[in-house]
Amino acid sequence: MDWLQILGVLGLGALSGTIITQLMTNARDRRSQRVAYLKQQLEQFYGPLLAAHKEIRARSELRVKVQQAIDAKHAKAMAEAAVMIAAAGTGEVLTHADLINAASDVHLPTIKTNIEDESQTFREVLMPRYRSMIDTFRDKMTLAEPETREYFARLVEFVDVWDKIIGNKLSRSIAPEINHSEANLAPFYKHLEEVHDRLRGEVAGTEGRLRRLLRCSR
Repeated sequence: MDWLQILGVLGLGALSGTIITQLMTNARDRRSQRVAYLKQQLEQFYGPLLAAHKEIRARSELRVKVQQAIDAKHAKAMAEAAVMIAAAGTGEVLTHADLINAASDVHLPTIKTNIEDESQTFREVLMPRYRSMIDTFRDKMTLAEPETREYFARLVEFVDVWDKIIGNKLSRSIAPEINHSEANLAPFYKHLEEVHDRLRGEVAGTEGRLRRLLRCSR
């Protein structure tokens, strides 16, 4: 008589089955709760913060791209004017200056408009995104990993200094003196990416184990 038969004779087979089922149910419930919490972290904290950062970076990269294109056209026009001056020989100095000014003046409206547009975008689009990051951080702090909370002060300082500059309450010349730079947020952005990807991986892994438990419990 093997041990399964012995358990059956003693009436313990059903009990052991009940215990195993309960253990599997408990494990399934724990994993379900873990998945729910991870998704809450992703959807309400890390996801919104990362999305705001990605938008800010995309707009900043576009600004640089547009500015470089404008500067390149301006420089090309100036270079062409210089070639014309060289080809014309000595001539009048005033004529040379007029050629240079004319070549530059054509591009000045575009340069001015772009500067004004970028300034408006910074005030009305980018700064609200930064402020929304602070709001998310403050309102959903309980969903943040302990190491993530350490970056809150950096974010607040960065936004507050810009708000003071925009509101003409602080001179831009003071910014370098207090090491005010978005480079200070680079470790935070890197951390967001890493934690976001790690949590997504954990969700996928936990959901896979949960599916296997459900199959076993049928």
